[in-house]
Amino acid sequence: MNWVPVKMRWPEQATQWMGQMSDAKEMAGANLLSTAQRLSSLDGLATTDPSPIGGIVKDVVANGRAELDAQFSEAPKCIVVTPFQSGVGQGTGYQRFLSAPGVLQRLAEKLDDGSDAARPAGEQYALVLLFLGTNFDLLASVLSKFNALLPIPDLQRAERRARNLVQLEEEKWQIPTSGMQPAWSALPLQRCTVVKTAAQSFNGQLAMLEGYAADSSPLGDLADLAQRKAQQSVDQDEKLEALKALLSGGTDEPTMQARLIGPGDTSELRKQLLEGDDAPGHEWVQSAGLMLVGSVQGLSFVRELVGL
Repeated sequence: MNWVPVKMRWPEQATQWMGQMSDAKEMAGANLLSTAQRLSSLDGLATTDPSPIGGIVKDVVANGRAELDAQFSEAPKCIVVTPFQSGVGQGTGYQRFLSAPGVLQRLAEKLDDGSDAARPAGEQYALVLLFLGTNFDLLASVLSKFNALLPIPDLQRAERRARNLVQLEEEKWQIPTSGMQPAWSALPLQRCTVVKTAAQSFNGQLAMLEGYAADSSPLGDLADLAQRKAQQSVDQDEKLEALKALLSGGTDEPTMQARLIGPGDTSELRKQLLEGDDAPGHEWVQSAGLMLVGSVQGLSFVRELVGL
């Protein structure tokens, strides 16, 4: 085929299927008017009776909501220490490190940090967790286990940072290759002005016709709704049971240490935090820490989660 001048025109052959929708559109419009008339005629004739179960479960729902609110009403104060925070970790550039004793020292200093307006006050308890590693890979692995159950933004950022540094160390020895340019790609037909305008128009018409194609009786819709609600309840129960089963078979994690201290004010908590000879040592050169300060009730959820 020879070169010819370009002449922009409507693609009649490629869009001839659109003309086949006219009959269906006319029938849909007529059915819509008919449906509105039938609904108007039912006014005052059709009645519904609410389920008797609603009144029975009101007290159960109220008690459940109250217990749920009480469980999370006393949210403890939270502070996270990682090697990647400014002024916290040691080292230069990407090579940052922070040993376990350094994490404890930083947490203790934050208990006495009077410049922090959000510092906890009064007689409280503290739940301290240490995430121990000897390299970035191990640290990311330990943090991922905890973030899977209790994601905390600072710990999630530390996990991503550690994983990215591991990936950087692996990929820096790979020499990238590039093929001959330019490269093949799919034609962005959807960006064509004609196609885009036509698609917006016909997508709306197709959506209306699809609604009629999926038409069903009200009784059938109610039966399907009841079945979906029952299945949803079963699915939620199965998810909860699966999570309980996963946690019930847990084993001791030596790279994740937890300790409960208190009661006392911030000075007393700082003293108790630095006491003891069984704290992890400097052999854990890549470590992070989390400290939650609050009441016994506020710490109960996380305390049970970590097995204390």
